[in-house]
Amino acid sequence: MTYSRTDSGRRVNACLCLFLLAFFLSAAGCATRMSTRISSPFAGGAGNGEEVQKHVDAVLRTIEERNATVESQPDWRSRAYQKFMIKDLDSIDEGEYEGYARYLDNGSAYIVVHPAYYTFFNDDSLSSENSPGVTGENALERFLSEGAYTSKSRLIKAQEKQIRDFLEYMSTDKKLVILILPYDYRDFPAYKYKKEKDEYMRFINEVTNGSDSVIYLYSKSPNRGTLTEKNRRELLKFLYAIKTKQILLGGGYVGRCIEDFYKDIEQYYSYEKLYLVPEITAISPADVSSGTASDMLKSDGTIDVGKLSADIRGNAVGNQEVIPRIKNLSPPYAAP
Repeated sequence: MTYSRTDSGRRVNACLCLFLLAFFLSAAGCATRMSTRISSPFAGGAGNGEEVQKHVDAVLRTIEERNATVESQPDWRSRAYQKFMIKDLDSIDEGEYEGYARYLDNGSAYIVVHPAYYTFFNDDSLSSENSPGVTGENALERFLSEGAYTSKSRLIKAQEKQIRDFLEYMSTDKKLVILILPYDYRDFPAYKYKKEKDEYMRFINEVTNGSDSVIYLYSKSPNRGTLTEKNRRELLKFLYAIKTKQILLGGGYVGRCIEDFYKDIEQYYSYEKLYLVPEITAISPADVSSGTASDMLKSDGTIDVGKLSADIRGNAVGNQEVIPRIKNLSPPYAAP
């Protein structure tokens, strides 16, 4: 039997197609998928005494139980789209401010600027066609459960999960967390759910658990972390009233919205009391190289907080003009 050049070319093309198909199937199989299960934000919890670890485990169990019971109910999900279940700072009477001092974490208040910004305002891959209302998962859970093929995407998912877990934990543990939410985000062109149910509202309600220890206010614009003069005055008055020893800052992104807020607030609040917390801080994918993203990830897919902290101090990530003071999280109630 003889083969023409045409037949040989067809055989080569067929082999090439089979090779490419096998390659892409292999790549799909190698995609990293992240667990959506809530983890403790305190990496060293187990090494800080049995009582500390018992407390951490108890908080995590409470979160899991609430997620599996209260927040799995259709009526709760319906209400989660209608309004925020935490208080707006503007709705709190000044006479009530001092009562929030009981929620301070050893004198510290946490402020998180634009939580989950990537998932809801910056990610183009997650379409709204597969509605969270149908799947039961919120949009961030769906994002985390998707495969990650690059070091950047793995870093982004790890960041989003870390901030999500922190909010779940601290709201359940009744620690004071102040959220700076994007102003008028429903009409922000980048918000992918602006024509549908308010998925960002649902997400905030799910991770804050209707906690009395969590309050929110809005930034001046949806894509900047600066506050209006009115909101800044209210926030400062609140922080002074509860005698906050430290502000521990996180959110997204380094050198962007976080820096807007940092520069805005440090003019009026003591610089010595203002810190950035790397464990709850996100970097924009536009501000980090693939190599740097890879260096920041441990073998288990979690963030190397020591490396991230060093990179922030060294102005090696983000789009920083200001190098903030750094403070890392430590387990609750640990000995100084």
